[in-house]
Amino acid sequence: MKKIFKYALTATLIIGLSSCNSYFDVDLEQNIPSENAYKSAQDVQNGMIGAYYALGTYRFYGRNVLAIGDMASDVASADASSGHYVSINQYTISDTEGDILDTWDYGYKLIDRCVRTIQGAEAIESKATELKLSGSDLNKIKSCKSQCYALRALTTFTMTNLWGLPYQPGKTNSQLGICLLDKTPLEAFKKIERSTVEQCYSQVLSDIKLAKDFYNGEDIMNGSPQFYFNEAAIYALEARVNLYMGKYKEAEAAAKKAIDLRASGDVSNEMYVNMWNSTSITNEDILTIAKSDDDNLSANALNTLYGSYGGTIAKTATSLFKSTDSRKAILDIKAYKFCGTSTSQATSNIPVFRKSEMYLIIAECEARLADGTLENAQNALLYTAKRDASIKTIADLPQTKAELLTFIAKERVRELFQEGHRWFDIRRTGEVISTANYSKFDASKFVYPVPADEINAGFCTQQNDGWEDALPQ
Repeated sequence: MKKIFKYALTATLIIGLSSCNSYFDVDLEQNIPSENAYKSAQDVQNGMIGAYYALGTYRFYGRNVLAIGDMASDVASADASSGHYVSINQYTISDTEGDILDTWDYGYKLIDRCVRTIQGAEAIESKATELKLSGSDLNKIKSCKSQCYALRALTTFTMTNLWGLPYQPGKTNSQLGICLLDKTPLEAFKKIERSTVEQCYSQVLSDIKLAKDFYNGEDIMNGSPQFYFNEAAIYALEARVNLYMGKYKEAEAAAKKAIDLRASGDVSNEMYVNMWNSTSITNEDILTIAKSDDDNLSANALNTLYGSYGGTIAKTATSLFKSTDSRKAILDIKAYKFCGTSTSQATSNIPVFRKSEMYLIIAECEARLADGTLENAQNALLYTAKRDASIKTIADLPQTKAELLTFIAKERVRELFQEGHRWFDIRRTGEVISTANYSKFDASKFVYPVPADEINAGFCTQQNDGWEDALPQ
């Protein structure tokens, strides 16, 4: 965030878009004084695009969030000879870890851009008559606000789970989360206090509600709806957040709504295997970060981490696949999901929400709820489980809730490996893991340190005291 405060000090709205972000076919460079930054609906849309750029960069959701989610768990192994993500994989980290700092910085860039864009949108709306805004302009502004609230919710939620201890259902959740930005963007030299995890989750849920309220179905991006926060994606985010909070009824309802809104039909096993070699939208996608050959990510691609940099899917994960599981073909052919297209090995879309995750959420919620039914849980689980040819009906699935929950935890690994879920899953469930580098690690007790650069800058000075004590042995 130190870099962000420098950004705020210059009193400019800087939206730099290059070929590194293929969300939208736009090549734009703007440097607008903040007092004049927002005068039209197009300015608001440009601000929103700047937020999407921060989301898609490899420093945040375009690589780091997913890489941390797997490399910090038991489903991925880093290659010591390459040095990439080894410290995170082996927990030899310090508060100067570069990838952690980048994730912090770009998470706050994203949040700050959302706040500024929402603020600018509201300022324009208040002068709609004076500015002679058309109905189309107002609809565009409203849609951009929905996008920014959803983006801020996703980012706040993600960062809270990296720098705050897990949410505990039924508890006060007074543990420190992150520094919240609500109505006011980052200000130079202003010290910011960290909010509690409870406060962070409250804002996330509030932002999700606002994203729904402002959503109007306006197609302002002239592209596939799955490349930005469509309505199904907003509900998918709500489902994930509520799952983490232990609010299973709410999570299940939101997941079902996301599936209904996506309305994309089934996904064959062949389609599932082939989708990882293409940047085309499939029936699985709810929200995905678009990439293209023109991005030229090379060394910064998630693909490269698992390719030439030697990252692998750990035996802990590969051992969960039966020979009859179609998903095993992904590992047999390329050894990892993100293996690029026929024209660019470093190019793959980055999934944020998929239908499979929603079905797994429904299954877990039904298995955890006292009034949930085994049959409902099994029916939802079958959507992904049948990718194993030996599982054809719910009769082939576990027949008690306890056994089903164990199966679901493993199924989440089989279905979502390399997509950044595992570390967050073991933290929320309290599952203890062991790897070749450590044993009996309880990640629910661990939290990443606030980067030293941030602490030393004097703006966010509340460190996660004693974070080193929870490192695995």
